[in-house]
Amino acid sequence: MSKIVGIDLGTTFSVIAYLNDLGKAEIAPNYENNQKTLASVVYIDEPNKKVLVGEKALNSFKAEPKKVVQAVKREMERECVWSTLKGEFIDKNTADVGDDEYTPAQISSLILKKLSEFNEGTKKVIVTVPAMFAETARRATSDAVKLAGLELIDLINEPTAAILHYASIPDIDVSGKIMVFDLGGGTFDVSIADVNHTEIDMITSRGDKNLGGHDFDNFISEEISKDYEKQKGQSLSEQDQRTLLPLAEKIKKALSFKKETSEFIDGPAGPHEFKLTRDQFNEMIKLKLTQIKMLMEEALEKKNIKTNEIDQILLVGGSTRIPAVVDLITEFMGKSPIRGVDVDESVALGAAIFAGLNTSSSDLSASQKKSLKDVKLSDVSNHYFGTGMLDWDEKLANHVVKNDILIPRDKKLPYSITKPYVTAYDGQESISCQVTQSEHEETDMEFVNVLKEAKLALPPNRKAGQPIDVTFTYDKSGRMNCEFIDINTSEKVILDLRPDSTLSPEEAELDFKID
Repeated sequence: MSKIVGIDLGTTFSVIAYLNDLGKAEIAPNYENNQKTLASVVYIDEPNKKVLVGEKALNSFKAEPKKVVQAVKREMERECVWSTLKGEFIDKNTADVGDDEYTPAQISSLILKKLSEFNEGTKKVIVTVPAMFAETARRATSDAVKLAGLELIDLINEPTAAILHYASIPDIDVSGKIMVFDLGGGTFDVSIADVNHTEIDMITSRGDKNLGGHDFDNFISEEISKDYEKQKGQSLSEQDQRTLLPLAEKIKKALSFKKETSEFIDGPAGPHEFKLTRDQFNEMIKLKLTQIKMLMEEALEKKNIKTNEIDQILLVGGSTRIPAVVDLITEFMGKSPIRGVDVDESVALGAAIFAGLNTSSSDLSASQKKSLKDVKLSDVSNHYFGTGMLDWDEKLANHVVKNDILIPRDKKLPYSITKPYVTAYDGQESISCQVTQSEHEETDMEFVNVLKEAKLALPPNRKAGQPIDVTFTYDKSGRMNCEFIDINTSEKVILDLRPDSTLSPEEAELDFKID
């Protein structure tokens, strides 16, 4: 099997793919049920050091919901842990240290480890992430790969991977300005690229890392709970409510094909038939659809692109099967999106192609080399990156730290910039070297994330105005090197921002048996 594989680590489902001997991307199916997707669900049996992943974990949800973790991808950015005692994610800083608490990276690693079993000999992986994933979430994804005992070759943005897949399909001519509409279980990205067959030039991405099918499931489960209490005069217990989400997802999927559906709900006052129409469901998700439309508008407006300049719209993610979503796209864009590929598989298949591009030529067959020889890919920065700058505030009559942008959003990669600064006052003893990240062009330090910082010591008794050069270098795979140098002394601080795990060797393995 292929030495390097592509993995779509999804909110609802995860998929692993590889390049076959003919150079075509192919899904490695689940050997237990021959399905091409694995539910991103983990059951943790702490006393017995046993873990279930996928459908088996889902089947345990009704009996032991507190031990079953779903939608962990949404928590990758947070400092939190899953408590099997409480059955929810809780703040890592306030949690009691114990064996029953697990970080999002640890839980994700169990999904990755299970996936790797589907492709014999998997060691090196490309893993996809939402375009809008913050650096902390990318770092947690890297940690998950290491915890799974795998080597991370690179991360690739999901819409970029999807375009790679679409562009590689012989029967589909993907050319011109292409919009990728990616609505999955937990995240939404809309991206635009210039594509000339297998030459892909990403232009921009906009999205929401907390908008997806799970929100729609929550709306339905809340409605079920309300309807049960209204009809039966008694509210569902906490245990009953925990079991509603899988049922809500089933209802949501049915409404993609039917105008009305129903399911029986068990509760303290007996069973109740819950009915829901597609129109009612569309009303529930109306606000989320408005948010999606606004993000599409933003992506187009920021790059001064009109809807009629978009040649094709490609769908990615299981939630694009919802008729109201397709209707929204068609009405707003004035054209229907392209159908014809499995929206659950396209990201993983694109990741497999990217894996091939990152494989040593000596490890590729002649057919694989031929299939990849014309593929060219360039990506953009999906956030603003800057540094804290000491500036004089006339109103406050004092120095304040402001965020100064060095790399703007949507900048073509690779990119490097050197910006000159000077020391702010006489006798300044050090420079605070910071790397910041934000989704918007912020100057207020309260609204940016400080990704990394260090101190650059300065010689004593120097006058103000001494030159400090700051260089940010961002390569095409999303790795950034940030250098702060005192020109007079050549002393420097180098901060590397890479999606490599920082876990120590003793932290890199969980002693669970995966069934």
